[in-house]
Amino acid sequence: MQLTLKTKTCAVVVLLGLALGGAARGQEPAPNPAPNPAAGAVPPAPAAAETLKPKARPKIGLALEGGGALGMAHIGVLEWFEKHHIPVDYIAGTSMGGLVGGFYAAGKSPEELRELVSSTDWDQVFETQMAYGDLSFRRKEDQRAYPNAMVLGLRHGASLPPALNSGHNGGLVIARETIAYSRVTNYDTLPTPFRCVATELASGKKVVFPDDDPLPLGEALRATSALPGVLNPVLSGDRIYVDGGLVDNLPADVARKMGADIVIAVHLDTKDPDAKKLQSLVQVMDRSADIMVDENERHGLASADLVIRVDLGERISTVYEKIGEIIGLGVQAAEAKAPLLAPYALDDAAWDEYVKQREARKVRSVPAPQFIEVQGTSAEAARAIEHSLRKHIGRPLDEKKIAADLTQLTGLGRFDRAGYRLTERNGRPGLLIDMEEKNYAPPTLQPGLELSGSQAGDVSFTLGTRLTFQGLGGYRSEWRTDFLLGSQYGLYTEYYHPLTAGSRWFLSLNAGGSNAALKIYAQNDPQAEYRVNRAETAADLGYAFNRFNELRVGYEGGYYSDKLRSGTPLLPAVNEDWRGARVRFRTDWTDSPVIPRRGVRADMNFHWYKKAPGSAGNFPSLELRTGLFAPATKKTSFFLLSSGGTTFGYEQTGLPQFFLGGPERLGAYGLNEMRGNQYFLFQAGYMRSLITLPRFVARKLYFTVQYEIGKVNGATSTGAPLPRLPDDMSAGFLAETVFGPIFIGGSYGDTGHQKWFFRLGRVF
Repeated sequence: MQLTLKTKTCAVVVLLGLALGGAARGQEPAPNPAPNPAAGAVPPAPAAAETLKPKARPKIGLALEGGGALGMAHIGVLEWFEKHHIPVDYIAGTSMGGLVGGFYAAGKSPEELRELVSSTDWDQVFETQMAYGDLSFRRKEDQRAYPNAMVLGLRHGASLPPALNSGHNGGLVIARETIAYSRVTNYDTLPTPFRCVATELASGKKVVFPDDDPLPLGEALRATSALPGVLNPVLSGDRIYVDGGLVDNLPADVARKMGADIVIAVHLDTKDPDAKKLQSLVQVMDRSADIMVDENERHGLASADLVIRVDLGERISTVYEKIGEIIGLGVQAAEAKAPLLAPYALDDAAWDEYVKQREARKVRSVPAPQFIEVQGTSAEAARAIEHSLRKHIGRPLDEKKIAADLTQLTGLGRFDRAGYRLTERNGRPGLLIDMEEKNYAPPTLQPGLELSGSQAGDVSFTLGTRLTFQGLGGYRSEWRTDFLLGSQYGLYTEYYHPLTAGSRWFLSLNAGGSNAALKIYAQNDPQAEYRVNRAETAADLGYAFNRFNELRVGYEGGYYSDKLRSGTPLLPAVNEDWRGARVRFRTDWTDSPVIPRRGVRADMNFHWYKKAPGSAGNFPSLELRTGLFAPATKKTSFFLLSSGGTTFGYEQTGLPQFFLGGPERLGAYGLNEMRGNQYFLFQAGYMRSLITLPRFVARKLYFTVQYEIGKVNGATSTGAPLPRLPDDMSAGFLAETVFGPIFIGGSYGDTGHQKWFFRLGRVF
């Protein structure tokens, strides 16, 4: 499924609202006439002797409503039921009610469910971007170069993803919890017979699993909880499934059709909010969703014999941080209906028999897979993936490791999600890997913007975009091109090709050119402005150790020219070609491309120039940059950055090889104020998270302060004399937004160096 830019604008507002909500507000409809307990009449309790005979007692069906985090109240209801020996013979649910009901039907106890939802990282489940550490090295490069959340697919014209979240992490949780039943398509064979509801998006019709489509249990649970606009739809043949809350958020009629004599519905009831509190985007959409699903919930309430109303006040469906509190409200709601529920309670002997029968239907072991089968991608990719997962063959399934391996496969950027379940071939158990390729990409277009106001009255602006084609020439091969416009005009392109589909060795061919300004300041005074033209080509042989490290060895060459546009000539006039060998090693173990709080990274570049612009002969050049980031508390962290470069004593290099001065390079100093062939720079800083910003436009606002000290050997300045060791202190506010990091602050240094500045784009 794809949404064009035009339809996406409308769809996100409506569908995301549906996704975030689900629990109806307002009054219950008039209940059914007697013997409906909701109306006050209690169905006759079976005789004590009859309770010992499962066939003689009334069969109880439980219908669980959808409602996001509010659906955790169902766990509390189930806890109360088991404590008071209320049997559940059938269970039907929608969305979160479907997830809770499905896990319970698969044999989970309420205590196990409480532990599961309490230990789940819900921020990770609903994260709109894959964790930076799980990305492949090349996708890390993309995030560093274009540090924003905007990626367009071009497969069918410019389009956005079908949802904010691919559902990968949530799907792995479902796969882990249902792996023993992953081949089950007859849900009557589960420890508790089960049904769940989804919406077929094309027709808008209600679909009951497995009656209308015998999906494996895990797939059905993904479908019933596929929040529109938030989580990717689930595809089954030519059908597209999303959250069932759109058509039947409280499936009491489904529970009755399963064979229930008594249907108990759990209703997640919240108060109409104060109009003055409907201010934020999430609150408005959440309330809109309530109104839209209200009517189908009324039908579910009217179809039930007894309604357990969970009073959730003004809580909204995204309060996953309050799960324990919400479960407790479920317990209270069931206790409030104790007089009406008591007639259905079993005595100890009958309850023990009921539990024994449920336990007997549990699947308690998962066979070690004897083969791996991959579906959903090309034959070449499937073979490579099967080879990379071969370590799981013949061993007890390690669900944590398989989940990590599948997450790293999605980190390649080609797949939206990856899942797993059991399969069988010729009587042998195996593991079926379901790779879901992006249907809107590749190619992808990743735009970016850089603004820098580091000098008074001089703001640089560059608009860029990265166009990436994947699979050209084989699995994991790609062609990546950058287009730059503004203060810098440029085009750079690279073709990357692993030697084999699964090889760590690769070839890289590069070419590009640019026209950019090179400005030199002394403090805040402009000294010179050059216009520099570059053209270059390169070929590398490289080795990707893993998703954190890469080594390249190659040869490069090109053309360089500069022209003084204004000011004093501080650089030699050059107009000639250059060439030489290069070695580059990079490592990145940080947790964010934008504002890291944890990890290390390093970038080492070595060049041996056979010929360089303006140089008298051969010379080497080495530059190393490192960063160390460490959290101190939940809100604070420290960082230590260092960099240095040298030409190993070679002075006749033509152009200076290294520059200092400007943001993140001694910020109090003028742009490129210090120039030379050997330098060092140390930076130590502190960051504190201040507030969390609206999630759809930003993440957090930080206060940051750092101390810098450095030196360029032999550097001179046309302004004030340079101290022996130039240093400064910088401080400001840093916001992590969907457009990239924004910094506003100032820097104060020695010998009169000081300035205020702002930046949009890369910071660290």
